[in-house]
Amino acid sequence: MFVATLSVLSVALFSASSAALPWPGKQTYTPSSDLSKLAKLVPQSDLPIPDGQLKYVVLGIGTQNYTCTGSPDAAPGTTGATATLYDIGTQLNNDPMAKWKIPSISPLALSLSAYPVALDWSLKSQGYSNLIGHHFFASVNGAATPTFALDQLPAPYPMAQVGKLNDTAAPATACPGLQGEGTVKWLYLKDLKGLSQGGIDTVYRLETAGGMAPATCKGQPASFEVKYTAQYWIFGPKK
Repeated sequence: MFVATLSVLSVALFSASSAALPWPGKQTYTPSSDLSKLAKLVPQSDLPIPDGQLKYVVLGIGTQNYTCTGSPDAAPGTTGATATLYDIGTQLNNDPMAKWKIPSISPLALSLSAYPVALDWSLKSQGYSNLIGHHFFASVNGAATPTFALDQLPAPYPMAQVGKLNDTAAPATACPGLQGEGTVKWLYLKDLKGLSQGGIDTVYRLETAGGMAPATCKGQPASFEVKYTAQYWIFGPKK
């Protein structure tokens, strides 16, 4: 029912979208360099207001990764997250329906994540299929560091290695996940150590769907993943 409802919603919301873009080669796709229109539509929350220039808006599709190595009554630990990053900002920037589409993109992608062919078709049909990077946690001086590497763009590619400065609960209306597990928080992440490159240093995790760990480790394996999607609004210093 959840997938069907979102599928109907997607038809209504996305009917005005342009035709699908072809899957690009690594050196042939260039995201928009001007997201000034989209910058006015940053999803509102209790997080600090962005003070930089919006450089990219990407859809992350992946997993939140957890561990259970102690008592069954203990809360799961986390080893971070991994996700593939698709450019949605270029398409949304000049889309007159962007304001209404933004909240629906993450839940629709999550609902289709178990059906790769359908997910691929959905992304291509809306012009969101340009894979431009990956999100993972890298070891930096012995610490697991959230990393956003736009490694499908020409070298030297932009990369932000950041730390959490603030978080806030996802809105009550957020997608609760594929199994009703709950939705991971919205985050404000920033590079305060000069680890980034390519003109980006700040990331907001917004419009999250799913990904929450269970309250305890009871019945869980030593390590497990929970699917999630999120939008990452990536900023750099103002010129």
